Amino acid sequence: MRYLRLGWEDIERQCAALAREIKRRRVPFDIIVGIARGGWVPARLLSDMLDNDELHTMRVKFYTGIGEVAEKPVILHPTQIDVTGKRVLLVDDIADTGKSLGIARRHLEERGAGDIYVVTLIKKPHSEVVPDLYVEETDAWVIFPWEVRETVRLIARKAGSREAALEELRRAGLGEELLEDC
Repeated sequence: MRYLRLGWEDIERQCAALAREIKRRRVPFDIIVGIARGGWVPARLLSDMLDNDELHTMRVKFYTGIGEVAEKPVILHPTQIDVTGKRVLLVDDIADTGKSLGIARRHLEERGAGDIYVVTLIKKPHSEVVPDLYVEETDAWVIFPWEVRETVRLIARKAGSREAALEELRRAGLGEELLEDC
């Protein structure tokens, strides 16, 4: 498996690029909805960069491991605000399969949202939902800075041995010391 490890500066740069393009395109939106867990940080940064404090969340669960998904995504926590007629900026970290974005969009549509503009930091080539705006495309497994230790735990569980785990951590650009922390 190929990995792309992003740092906090990468995330800030990507969010700034999204914010600039949203402004340039004059995307009209009333509220920002971040998809938990991965979309929380980008949504918060965009809230700041776009000067819009109408920041809300919903939680969708789909991944069970590295490259492993459940049968279908599930909304664990629906959005708690009235989105009727609201123009929504829907934010997630990545459009991988696109299934989480699809179920989130349908959820907002069913609740009466107006226009929904989908943005992500990363898009995979095979995503069934193409975000309206994204910064980068890759087919690598992306490691975001807010999920490093989670990734280490998943690699360690899947590896079967300490040696195999260490080798996979090296391939992922993660330090051996992280294995000791998890």
